[in-house]
Amino acid sequence: MLSTTEQRTTPVLDALEKTPIIGHSVRESEPELQRPPRRPRVESIDLLRGLIMVIMAVDHTRDFFSNSTVDPGSPIGSWGALFATRWITHICAPGFVALAGTSIYLQRQRGKSVQQIQRFLLTRGLWLAFFDLVGFGFLISFSLPPLFTAGPLWVAGFSMIALAFLLPLPTRIVGAIGAAILLLHNLLDQVPASAFGHASILWDLLHQQTLVHIHGLMFFIIYPLLPWIGIISVGYALGALLSASPARRQRLAALLGTSSLVVFCILRASHGYGDSRSFLPGRDTTRSAMTFFDLQKYPPSLHYVLATGGVLLLLFALLDLSVSRGILSRPRAVLDVYGRVPFFFFALHLLVLHIAALLLAMTEHLDWYQWLMPGALLFHNIPGWGFGLPGVYAAWLVVLLVTYWPCLWFGQLKARRRNWWLSYL
Repeated sequence: MLSTTEQRTTPVLDALEKTPIIGHSVRESEPELQRPPRRPRVESIDLLRGLIMVIMAVDHTRDFFSNSTVDPGSPIGSWGALFATRWITHICAPGFVALAGTSIYLQRQRGKSVQQIQRFLLTRGLWLAFFDLVGFGFLISFSLPPLFTAGPLWVAGFSMIALAFLLPLPTRIVGAIGAAILLLHNLLDQVPASAFGHASILWDLLHQQTLVHIHGLMFFIIYPLLPWIGIISVGYALGALLSASPARRQRLAALLGTSSLVVFCILRASHGYGDSRSFLPGRDTTRSAMTFFDLQKYPPSLHYVLATGGVLLLLFALLDLSVSRGILSRPRAVLDVYGRVPFFFFALHLLVLHIAALLLAMTEHLDWYQWLMPGALLFHNIPGWGFGLPGVYAAWLVVLLVTYWPCLWFGQLKARRRNWWLSYL
């Protein structure tokens, strides 16, 4: 790992920029001396993405291996440690989508044309949406047909497609559109999908979580799309902040993150606009805190975005500070491995978790067939199954260890090879 105030220019991004996408070259074939100077890669973006992936694995490990049968995010049925375990993973989806927008901004600064990036966003977005619809359902069920889901990769994919159409606009306009969506979309909470008649599924896709049955197949709209378009647009605009000098971007990220959390606390404590779940103090401090942070995620409310966005900005400031001061080099090296291959890690860790759960259920002579049913991860209920939280965290560490070397190998492969398809994995 580099440990100076200089940022690294990585071979991974070099490989992606030289890679053809659907028969086209990403970089213009101009003489070397005429190319604009390359901007250094912001290492802390990879680190934050890696931290997000590692935290995401906590949630999925809990889904597979927890013995709890209560809703972990419920302030009524859950308890402090389980609630916190679930809540911290809320930063993952908005962080991943926002960083996708930030990365697109930085690619434009590195000399890519609008047309090149649009082509990539459209093809990459369709691939992510397709994988979430089919591949994610298979990884959590090992059954065909799977439970089709519109999950985090679905919204990341279609958010990329939406950003492709916004890309010709000035950065400040894209950011303003994103901010307007996030500020105003809660006004639509009272509009039911049934108000649109036969077109109700379109409203479900945009703004209402639901389970749809189509000709015997189940389609679970987990992540309605509209607010995520706002998140990727704001993330794109924040690219201007993250491309500033280290000291300036650390200061601005800390200021924006703190301000976001302060506004969230004011709105939440005053029962202000922005979330359908009201804050009702509980019978003790822990229960009150759980109710305070019980935020609407599907779709993400304004309160949710302010809280998770504030945490993400503060984490970025801390990670960037560690890079500029050259500290915590070993933890940074580990996070960097996962942050460079997020899609590969996403698919691999789900595969490892599901195989491990299936084998453990067989070994324990439990009803392992339930791990082969559509929607097994979402709906399973195996008597006698699972571990308490310490066991869940131990399993999480094992999963990170098992996936580390494949992720390291794949990251090195992407750095060496020029195949266009590697930029989609």
